[in-house]
Amino acid sequence: TWITTSCETWNCAAAAFVLAGDSSTFVLPSGNEKRPWLVVRRVEEGSIFIPEDEPFRCEVFDDMSGAMSSYQDLDPCHGPTLMNVSDGRAVVLALRECESDARRRSVGH
Repeated sequence: TWITTSCETWNCAAAAFVLAGDSSTFVLPSGNEKRPWLVVRRVEEGSIFIPEDEPFRCEVFDDMSGAMSSYQDLDPCHGPTLMNVSDGRAVVLALRECESDARRRSVGH
């Protein structure tokens, strides 16, 4: 499957890329001020750990039509990105919550 993790600095993203050491890992700009870099990588299912505080998610689809539908359903505040990956699948990367939602929730306590 494919996963994404975000980084606060370029050094974090570059280190993750170098440590992965394979062609199934790449780095993208996220467009997010707090976590400006996304490390996207292909991993064996069941061998992954994604921290609960990871703000980005990666949905994997067997074809572009399913990915396109998911992408179009997301509010632009999630900052979605749609792409094909090297194994022929399609992925949608997006913030789990809109930043405006997170701010409202923390203030509303």
